[in-house]
Amino acid sequence: MQQTMQVDPSVGRAEVSVYWKPGCSSCLKAKEFIEEQGIAYESINVIEDHDAMQEVLGAGLRSIPVVRKGNQYIYAQSLDEVAALLGISRNHVRLPHDQLLERWDSVLDRAKEIIGAFSDELLERPAIAVRQRSIKEVCSHIFQINEAFLMSLEDASVDARALGTDPRENIVTRADLMAYIESVHTRYRRWLSDGGLRKIPQRMSTYYGEQDSGQVLERAVWHSAQHARQLDHVAAGLGAELVIPAELYSGLPMPKRLWA
Repeated sequence: MQQTMQVDPSVGRAEVSVYWKPGCSSCLKAKEFIEEQGIAYESINVIEDHDAMQEVLGAGLRSIPVVRKGNQYIYAQSLDEVAALLGISRNHVRLPHDQLLERWDSVLDRAKEIIGAFSDELLERPAIAVRQRSIKEVCSHIFQINEAFLMSLEDASVDARALGTDPRENIVTRADLMAYIESVHTRYRRWLSDGGLRKIPQRMSTYYGEQDSGQVLERAVWHSAQHARQLDHVAAGLGAELVIPAELYSGLPMPKRLWA
């Protein structure tokens, strides 16, 4: 049962707040996690609330999702850190690295199959009505997450956040998109066959702090899988059969909801 929401007078918001925007998978996962704990929170859509992002930036953070408790703001990409902020325990067991890497390869393969059936016209449609993000951008984002992970392993100073989220200006046509995702997937498979598993360090630098590599890898895999799942349902809404089997999501901390 959810607790009564308390207001923090210092910021004029609830004691616990989540800053998010539509279509953000990490935002959705953070909200669902807090809901599952029965903790009341203020849901702050930074697209609708124009002051909200300034609150995040003023706290020294530069992207969302962000969870605030009192005067403490943290990135919400690591649910372990969210749990620590909220004073709750999180007993989560991750899949081993080798299984996560194999699963990622399968997710990318299925995503490539789904995207290959999309027309140029469909790719330009908005993924969701409440955010300026095309289906094409969601398609490329799935593979940008993978590319950013590999590049951050090669150079810890790489801004993986920007690599994984900013739309690629050189991806204009469907042919551009297919060439890009094929190049990323080929690079990933080559990295795997060259012993990529052994090249993953125990800790990794990220824009949300130094993290256990298992956390970074797991988040990257389920993040790609969630967007692939969204595209699968876009295609199904147009009459296609779902391509991704449920077992591909097994063991991944996927959001329960699709978009919101």
